[in-house]
Amino acid sequence: MTVSRERFPEIDFLRGLSVIAMVLFHLFWDLVYFDLVPWDLFGVDPLVIAQTIGASFQLIAGISLSISYARQTGGTSTGGFGKRYVVRGLKLMAWATVVSLVVYFTVDMPIFFGILHLIGSAIILSPLFLPRPLLAGVVGIVIIAATRWLAALPVRSWWLLPLGIGEEYVLMADYYPLVPWLGVVLLGIWLGSILYPGGERRFHVLGLERINSLPGAALVRLLGRHSLLIYLIHQPIVFGVVFCLNGLLALFTS
Repeated sequence: MTVSRERFPEIDFLRGLSVIAMVLFHLFWDLVYFDLVPWDLFGVDPLVIAQTIGASFQLIAGISLSISYARQTGGTSTGGFGKRYVVRGLKLMAWATVVSLVVYFTVDMPIFFGILHLIGSAIILSPLFLPRPLLAGVVGIVIIAATRWLAALPVRSWWLLPLGIGEEYVLMADYYPLVPWLGVVLLGIWLGSILYPGGERRFHVLGLERINSLPGAALVRLLGRHSLLIYLIHQPIVFGVVFCLNGLLALFTS
């Protein structure tokens, strides 16, 4: 069975939109950090906006995992296929550790289990679900549905922070525990198996041809193809620019 290895432009485009939204939100977060704009600027809880952006990355990650699995195995589980996902997930966890260390020494809100930790963990766990996309969907729904109950359990432990279980709360710059966010990735795996069975696009409309032909769409897709690199480098750049802006404002208003 021969399966196309071409990238799907709609996946890159949607991920690129998420990248742009992420950069803009982090710009807003930095402005708030230096007291240049109020936290309630938009009249809604900014955490809802942040989590919506994060959920978009997680859903796309799940769909992409489904596509890559189908293309590697032809949709049939083969022995040893999981090793590459474990290695890939561990690499992402290593980058997550680097980000956590940088944040720990630069701002006063740590990252113990952020979005890179979450997606890295999901990739490591994905071999359990990729051959069984329906199970992924069911488990994903159960995790999301049980979130409120699990988060309210009368237990307190730092070790439960990655799971999102219990009442322990620590103010963090980025926090995406496995409950409920692993459920979003699993839903993405299930959705990917429906929309891209065998690693092929099922419906022509998914190609978003009109949107992808618009001016600027190629740049958005480029951002989507390099989302990890942009994630790693954009915040130091944006934070540095806002830091300098805050210094200039302080200089001229003193």
